[in-house]
Amino acid sequence: MKKNNRQAFLNRWKETTDIPVQTVGPFTPYYKEVTKQLKVMPIPVLITVSIIIVGFLIYVFGSSITKVVSLLQRGF
Repeated sequence: MKKNNRQAFLNRWKETTDIPVQTVGPFTPYYKEVTKQLKVMPIPVLITVSIIIVGFLIYVFGSSITKVVSLLQRGF
């Protein structure tokens, strides 16, 4: 009886801890490439993305970006 319960527990354990391979549809190759880069060297990627976002915000808001940043820093 104990062996049967233990086997049932082990089967349930394997079922709940087995994680399937992550896929994101047609973007899976791009997802794997980006995550591979982030796992190895995340800082250069994060710096590049932040510079792009800041450049985009300056382009959209112009010189009023300082007012937007001040508003966000105050917490609305």
